[in-house]
Amino acid sequence: MDKMKILVTFANVWKMDNGQSGMTINYFMYGENGEQMISRMDATGGAVGQQRAKCSLEASKREKISFVPGIYEAKMGMKIGSDGKPVLTVEDLDFFSRVQILPEQPEKK
Repeated sequence: MDKMKILVTFANVWKMDNGQSGMTINYFMYGENGEQMISRMDATGGAVGQQRAKCSLEASKREKISFVPGIYEAKMGMKIGSDGKPVLTVEDLDFFSRVQILPEQPEKK
């Protein structure tokens, strides 16, 4: 499948008692130039914003996560979820850019 930029906000390696291991990452779709992360006003009373996505990768992929939060170019794939529906998931990722999240400064008059 295609590559896309994602904003990784969390990464943690886990190991189960049966010896299985992996890494959980939490991320947001970023867009090619950050267009998915632009603040938008919505006073309709419905859901707003973007929910974080979560997936598991091989524990060895942890060495690729250098900065968090950070923008990563992710190779995306599809798998079938427990409900039988297709789920978009990260298969591999490479560091793209550091991120610093700051409040927007009000315009000076």
